[in-house]
Amino acid sequence: MPVDTWFPLAVYYNDLPDAAQHKAALSEAILDLEANGSEPRNFPEMAWTGDLHGVEKVHTDPRFAWVVAQVETHVVNYLTELGLDLSQIDLYIQRAWPVVSRPQQEVGAHCHNTAHVSAVYYVAVPESGTDAAGCLTFLDDARPNEVSPGLGSENTDIISTWNYLNQDQALYLPTEGRLIVFPAKQRHGVTPNHTDELRLSLSFDIVLTAAPGQAAGAYEFLMPPPVQWQRFGQISQR
Repeated sequence: MPVDTWFPLAVYYNDLPDAAQHKAALSEAILDLEANGSEPRNFPEMAWTGDLHGVEKVHTDPRFAWVVAQVETHVVNYLTELGLDLSQIDLYIQRAWPVVSRPQQEVGAHCHNTAHVSAVYYVAVPESGTDAAGCLTFLDDARPNEVSPGLGSENTDIISTWNYLNQDQALYLPTEGRLIVFPAKQRHGVTPNHTDELRLSLSFDIVLTAAPGQAAGAYEFLMPPPVQWQRFGQISQR
């Protein structure tokens, strides 16, 4: 008998053809931002992430203009594949930051709750295309096929074979020059960098709002455009 699978997680990726010619300049810019960011705020086994160190606006930095343009193009492609009518939506890069992973450093599991779409671009990857420098890992918290909660726990051996119906994570090998786009709410992390070199990447958070002048009902599920917002006056000055 057949077994149908439904409700897939859509993860988009594209290997950018001009990546090699931008690698050196982007790497230099990332390391410059790291050197001038705030003092490390996390544990030494965790990668340096710009969003935790006051470096979260690389989308406004001219040195990253090429990557920003690529992100805009491919996020539009991704959302089009998801069936969205982009004429009714405005897209904003909310924040963007570099990530520097040194030997044995990782990025803990997390999600980006203040955004809608996230993207990561791999600038420099030692042993590119293998799991050596640390895999981007998507975690399935819903576990729709775990018929009894906990059957997939490390505390049991009841699941004898891991397959596409019961897997609880999906790994993407870090590949130099590759851009990956995915829902920001999806919990994810990065496994340790087991090489002796740096892995450099850039992360982006994108927000969707309703385009101005949308019909009634659009704002029920999309934020109104920022031009319609009003900041608190007197209270905000305290």
